[in-house]
Amino acid sequence: MISFFGKPEMLSFASCRMVRLTLEHGVCQDSVFGFAIYSAVLCQQCKLTPVIREACRVGKAVMSLLKRFDSSEMMPKVYFCYYGFVAVHTEPLQLCTDNLRKGFEVGISAGESAIVAFYNSIHLIRTALLGGQNLSTLLKEADYHLEVMTRFRNKLSMPYISSYRETISTLIDRGHSTGSQNRITENNEKTMASNAVYAQRCNETIYVNKALQSFWLGYSQRCHHYSKKVLDMHLLGRHNKLMILFYAALNAFRGIKNNNGSGSQFLKVKPLYKDAISALRSAAELSPWNFSNKVYLLDAELHSFERRYEEAKSSYAAAITSSCTSGYVHEHGLACELAGRHYKKIGEAQTALDFFQRSKQCYIRWGSQMKVESIIRQMENVASPIRHEAK
Repeated sequence: MISFFGKPEMLSFASCRMVRLTLEHGVCQDSVFGFAIYSAVLCQQCKLTPVIREACRVGKAVMSLLKRFDSSEMMPKVYFCYYGFVAVHTEPLQLCTDNLRKGFEVGISAGESAIVAFYNSIHLIRTALLGGQNLSTLLKEADYHLEVMTRFRNKLSMPYISSYRETISTLIDRGHSTGSQNRITENNEKTMASNAVYAQRCNETIYVNKALQSFWLGYSQRCHHYSKKVLDMHLLGRHNKLMILFYAALNAFRGIKNNNGSGSQFLKVKPLYKDAISALRSAAELSPWNFSNKVYLLDAELHSFERRYEEAKSSYAAAITSSCTSGYVHEHGLACELAGRHYKKIGEAQTALDFFQRSKQCYIRWGSQMKVESIIRQMENVASPIRHEAK
C-alpha cells in the first residue's frame, strides 16, 4: 500500500515476489493479497487485451481463494485491489460499487483496516458516479465518507473524495444549493509538495473531475484542456484513460459542430476518435455491459458528422438500447440527447423532440437538474419553429 503512493514502480516487483514465494512455499493468507496486487498491476500497466483478460481471471480466482481464509483484515485490501482496479474491466460497474461499499464497511468496523477502508471509499464514489447512481443519494454518501475521514483524521484520502463531491454537486445544480467543500488542507499541500507521486495521483483525480464537469456543462475548450492534461499523465490508470478518451472524443465532435470559431482546435477529431474507438472496442470485448454503449455512441457521432444519416440512426438506437440495458441512466440520457441533436440537424424536428423528452426523463432519474434545464432549453429551440409554422 505504501508503494502505491510512494514508489509505484515497486508494486510490480513486490507483487511478483509474493507470487513467487507462494509458488515455492504454498498458499497463505498474505498470498491472496499478493495475487490481488499482481492482477491489479497487470490491468493498470498492460495494453494487450489477452493479458488483461488473463489478469482478470487471476483476480477472479483470488476472490474464490479469499473465501477460504474468511479474514476481515484481508477482505478490505483484496476488495480494494480487485473491485477498484481489476473488476471494472469485466464486471458491471454497479456491482463493483456495491462490493467496494462492503470493503469500506468491513474495513471501518475492523478498526486496524480503517486506512484501507478509505481506499475503498475513493473507488466507491468514483465507480458510483461513473455508473450513473442517483446524484442526490451519492452526494449524501460522499459527505458521509468525508465526515468519517475527518473523525478518523485521515486527511490523505479527502482530496479524492472532495474532487468527486465537487463534480456531483456541479452535475446536480452547478453547486448553487449543494455547495462545494474544499478538503485540501495545509497538511495535504505539504504532502503533495514532498511526495511527487501523491501529488500526481491527486492531480489525476482533480483533472479527471474537471474534464467530466466541463463535458457535462458543455464547456468544449475547457474539457479539451483538462482531457489533454489527463491523457498526458504518466501514472494514469487504465480505466480513467478509457473514460476520458470516451468523453474527450465526444467533446471533439461537439467542438467541430460549433460555428462560432471556437471549434478550430478540434479539427483533429478523427485521430482522437480512432484512439478512443480502438481502446473502447478492446474494452468492450472484456465487458460489453460497461463499454458497448460507448462504442455505439462514438460510432453514431462519427456517422452523423460524416452525413451517413441512416448509419447514424442505427448506431444511436443501439447506444440507447445498450445504455438502458446496462443501467447507465446518465449515458442513456446522453445518447438520447445526442440523437435529438442529430434529428434536429437533419430536419426531423418532432423526432428530435421525442428524443429530448426521453433524455429529460433520464436526467431527472439521474438527479441532474442542471442537465434537465439544458434539455428544456434545447427543446424550446426545436419547438419554437414548429409553433411558428403552425400559426
